[in-house]
Amino acid sequence: MTQQGAKLLLVHGSDEAAELLSSNLSAHGFSVEMAHDAENTKRAAESENLELILLDLGHETHSAIDLLAVLQKLREDLPVLVMSVPEERDLIVSAIHMGAFDWVPKPVDIEKLAATVDSLITRKGFLVEPVSLVEGLREEPGFKKIVGDSDRIRNVFRSIEIVRASDVPVLLLGETGTGKDLVAKAIHYRGTRRKNPLVTVNCAAIPETLLESELFGHVKGAFTGADRDRIGKFEEAHKGTIFLDEIAEMSPATQAKMLRVIEEKKFERVGGNQPIYTDVRIIAATNQNIGKAVSESRFRRDLYYRLAVFPITLPPLRERRNDIPELALYFLQRATARTGKKVLKISGDAMQMLQNYDWPGNVRQLQNCINRAVLLSKDDIITPDQLNLSDFASGEEEVALPEDELGQMVSRLQRGDIPSLDEVEGILIRTALVRCSGNISDAAKQLGVSRSTIYRKMRQEE
Repeated sequence: MTQQGAKLLLVHGSDEAAELLSSNLSAHGFSVEMAHDAENTKRAAESENLELILLDLGHETHSAIDLLAVLQKLREDLPVLVMSVPEERDLIVSAIHMGAFDWVPKPVDIEKLAATVDSLITRKGFLVEPVSLVEGLREEPGFKKIVGDSDRIRNVFRSIEIVRASDVPVLLLGETGTGKDLVAKAIHYRGTRRKNPLVTVNCAAIPETLLESELFGHVKGAFTGADRDRIGKFEEAHKGTIFLDEIAEMSPATQAKMLRVIEEKKFERVGGNQPIYTDVRIIAATNQNIGKAVSESRFRRDLYYRLAVFPITLPPLRERRNDIPELALYFLQRATARTGKKVLKISGDAMQMLQNYDWPGNVRQLQNCINRAVLLSKDDIITPDQLNLSDFASGEEEVALPEDELGQMVSRLQRGDIPSLDEVEGILIRTALVRCSGNISDAAKQLGVSRSTIYRKMRQEE
């Protein structure tokens, strides 16, 4: 429902366009004040009951960006929404860097604009509430940390600092195992939607025939086995954030539907014809060269430009070797807490070996290596022979770890040491996923459980 009477400041260089936009916004229940130059804008922005500023970037690019900088200093408590043609992507990114909360494509669709403005005003208290990143990027209790102090990871921290205060789509780029899921969580839980759901969809782990239903839901009878209505992830994420991991794995048909959701903020369930409106922030990720996928027509160019308004590239571990000691010790603490083994440190030779290795599987591979070393350790220190880095030379680090866990569990049982049920379930699920090449449906079938059981267990171990 529109925030009746909410006061907006419309900054626009064209009198005719401004009058039309003001009239349309007024018809939706907003109170609109207009400004056409910098001095009028500064005076109008000082109004105490102002709720939001709507700024047209227009043709005077430099003056609009300069004005945005002035507004941010003058009224940092107010969200600024900018309007621009989609082709001016660099200009939009500059505006986000200067503090704009979101952007609206021109020509303006008044219904979508009114819905966006209403959503921002509703969440205004969260838009300006600071969440400190002074001590680095650390997650709230229950979440993994993003660890490191190198220049490369600090650049990622700065990007998150910028984009967390906006509502624009973010595209996370980087090799497998670099921590894209952790960055998505950091953006959400430090952003304006943090009180609402973060819903994750791994597009590569869900068969294409089921992905559309997973995203948008389905109605009863839509296909064989659809015995009831089911909501999709976009409905589940309403007012929150949806994280679309491995976005480049989407089929062309699903990409087209994704584009419609972004542009029109609505969709239909599979088999249905009732439009469902959604208000979500989209964070996408891929480990592929998505630019190449676009040039080869495997990924829609228009969808890429809508998702990549603010790209963040995560560096591979080999390009931030100075972070390895801190990461290794952090994973050591986690592994000892989980297993109960009293491994207190990593020897100097072992740490040097870790820093010299190239880590094709990145941070995830390092974590698996430390986990296995803890299981193999006999004393309170990890030594080079327990790292077994030669086993990882092919990059297939995911295969070795569950097998080792399984063998260790059998040895413990033979000694009369009974592991907890949660620990046994985790080991069996990881082993099944490895043997089924990551296919959750096949792993669930092998284990005789539902896919949701595996998803739930995976979330518990994050």
